[in-house]
Amino acid sequence: MFASIRRARADIALMGTLLPAAERLAQADGIPEPGAEHLLLAALDLSDGVAKRALGAVGGDADALRAALTQGHDDALRAIGVQADDVAIGAAIPAPVKPSGPLRAQGSMQEAFQRAVQVAKDDGRTLGSGHLLLAVIEPEHGTVARALTRLGIDRTDPVSYTHLRAHETDSYLVC
Repeated sequence: MFASIRRARADIALMGTLLPAAERLAQADGIPEPGAEHLLLAALDLSDGVAKRALGAVGGDADALRAALTQGHDDALRAIGVQADDVAIGAAIPAPVKPSGPLRAQGSMQEAFQRAVQVAKDDGRTLGSGHLLLAVIEPEHGTVARALTRLGIDRTDPVSYTHLRAHETDSYLVC
């Protein structure tokens, strides 16, 4: 009983760090509601380091992922005949505001977060960045899948690394 209470407290503490970070990342991009890509970027900064190591093991990092996400957005605009002007876009993005009230998120983030919580629960472990990484990269299509492809990363590679790393260290994720 106490173990489940400790896990719940740890999960709540992580959410208190992770979700506002995802919201700030979205606002910095001029997006009012964070998506799965913002959840992943926030997870890469978590102190457990599992997601960061897994992405690094396949040749990626947060900066490269951010660049691939930006390029993907630019490509999507060009596909409909809009030329992205970074200076004009930067000037039009409203200044970030301190989040207040309930978190509003895109469906992609909500679904990824729910998957991550379920994976952690199935593990009987506290929610960690490895769970978040697994959940965010699971869909075959979407912003994150396209960004990983753009980076030349097979989206199944981080899954394999995360599993291996967890078994090796007996921490955060055992599947």
